Amino acid sequence: MQPQKVIEALGYNPREAKVYLATLALGEAHISDIAEKAGMPRSTAQMIVDTLYKDGLLNFYIERRYKYWVAEHPAHLLKRLEKREAAMRSALPTLSALLQKARWGKKRSQVIEQPPAPLRELAEGSLAPVLITNSDTEILHVNAAWEKEFGYTRAEVRGKNPYELLQSGKTPPEVYQKIEHALQNNALFQTDALIDRRKDGSFLNLQTTLFSVHHEGKAYYVQILKDITAKKQAHTVRNDFLGAAS
Repeated sequence: MQPQKVIEALGYNPREAKVYLATLALGEAHISDIAEKAGMPRSTAQMIVDTLYKDGLLNFYIERRYKYWVAEHPAHLLKRLEKREAAMRSALPTLSALLQKARWGKKRSQVIEQPPAPLRELAEGSLAPVLITNSDTEILHVNAAWEKEFGYTRAEVRGKNPYELLQSGKTPPEVYQKIEHALQNNALFQTDALIDRRKDGSFLNLQTTLFSVHHEGKAYYVQILKDITAKKQAHTVRNDFLGAAS
């Protein structure tokens, strides 16, 4: 891909890309030289230079009352892309929750199905909290251990999206991405990085096991949980103690 197209792909318009490349090629130059190399009027080049300066792509110095413009290293463009990617990753859980909410909103008038009997029996026979959803990530069933752990009744959560209902804002965004990837590929997924929120607003660290089950042409997702909040806190305290001791 041509350098100008690469820069445009980062959100700059063609003229801004031309001015940056012209300044980069000149090394250091007056605005008139930049305008000539970019093939545009000086007034237009000046406005674009000012914009790129505010964005951190150009800089200047003054010598003998003349202003010389210089382009920042192209690595600055990569840093700008990394910042955008980090911002997107941070917003991804919220955006995903909005999408799931919209999907659920379209279907809220429909009767929420029951999971297959073997899955219900699995959940009810487990001492650990268990949650079962359909392929649209709507909660179909939770067992008594789950109700006790989170403070919700089964009737309160049926048909709701667990990400939206339980999201604490403390789980790293990449954990949700890994969960989505695993479920889409019918793979078992385990993590101890999930932090959910109970009905009373308190947080809990969870060791989570997620897997998909296919029954009569339908996909269901099963989540088995274990509260490891105390273990995590003890680990943090131990690390803080060892760090202070060293």
